[in-house]
This record gives sequence, structure tokens and C-alpha cells, in this order.
Amino acid sequence: MLRAFDQRGFTIVELLVGITLLAVLLGIGAPAMGTFLQNSKLASVASSYFNAIQTARAEAIRRNVLAEFVMTNDPVSTPDIANALTFTAGGRNWVVRAASAPGTFASAVDVKAATEGEGSPGGAAIVVTGSASAPAVFDGRVPFNGFGGTADGAAYRLDITNPTLGTCAEFGGPVRCRRVTVSAGGRILLCDPAAPSGDSRAC
Repeated sequence: MLRAFDQRGFTIVELLVGITLLAVLLGIGAPAMGTFLQNSKLASVASSYFNAIQTARAEAIRRNVLAEFVMTNDPVSTPDIANALTFTAGGRNWVVRAASAPGTFASAVDVKAATEGEGSPGGAAIVVTGSASAPAVFDGRVPFNGFGGTADGAAYRLDITNPTLGTCAEFGGPVRCRRVTVSAGGRILLCDPAAPSGDSRAC
């Protein structure tokens, strides 16, 4: 014999209380989640630049020629991109190229339109700022010789920030900025300027 089960749903009051609690939790968590996502995107861009510079150094050693990491605003689909480049410190795209002869580059080993920082919520954009120690002046290039050191004996630094989102954490802001450093000997490091001394992520 079939028995009727007592089935009970939610009342309107219970549904309204649940929706209200959900709205409050979302309101509290949404800003923190937005910052987390932007910091994750910034970390991804920093890894992209770090890997590209490592590729340039590896190609210089493998081919025993000059190889360069180059920042540019030129479209990376340009024919003969390896030679037809306008160097731009802070360019939105990057190219890794290896020389075939003095002043001539055989190929673009790797190219990327660095658009990860564009189209972010609120129009936030990731900015990459480069600098170099003497004797070089940073023009958008990091060159490596066949021994794996920088071709000009300079040390380089790329700071990856998101000014639209806010100040870097090292200065008390919400953004976990990143830094890529290249020593004159060719040591490449990806670090977090806000990490405390002794932390493996510290610069």
C-alpha cells in the first residue's frame, strides 16, 4: 500500500531571508574577490615576461649568438618581425629574437601580444616599466650573449604594476606588484617586492 509522505517546501519568508543573507555575503566578498582576480592576472603577466626573458637567455646560449627580449608596440604579426621592430620601453607586446649575423636577426623565437592587462574590470591596465644599470639605458631590450650574461654588462629590472587598481602592497596598497630582475651574469629572478625579508618570494 502506498503511503503519502509529508512534503514541505520553503515559505516566502525563508526564501527572502536566504536571499538577503546571500546578498550581504556577496556585497562583503565581491571587492576582495575583484582584487584577488586582478592580482592573479598581474602575477600571470609577470610570469609571461619572466618566461620570455628566460627563453631569450636560453636561445643565446643554445645558438651561441646575441639574443634579445624586446618590448614593442608594433603588431607582433608584422612580416619579418625579428628585424622590423621599434623598441619601446613599456611596450604592450614583446618579441624574443636571435641574431644570424651582426645587425641581422634570423627569426623571432617567440612573440606575444601582451594584452592580459587590458579589458580588465573597471578598465584596469597592467603596466610594465623597465630600467637598466650602467652602462646601458633601458630602451625596451634585454640582450644576452652566448655565455648567458647580458651582452652589455648591465643589470635590468622590469616592474609589473597596476596603477588603475591601486598602489603596490610594498607601499601599503592592495596590489601585489611583481618584479623581474636580470643580473649582469644572467641570473633571472621573479619576485614580490612586498614579501618580507627571508621569504623565498622576496626581491
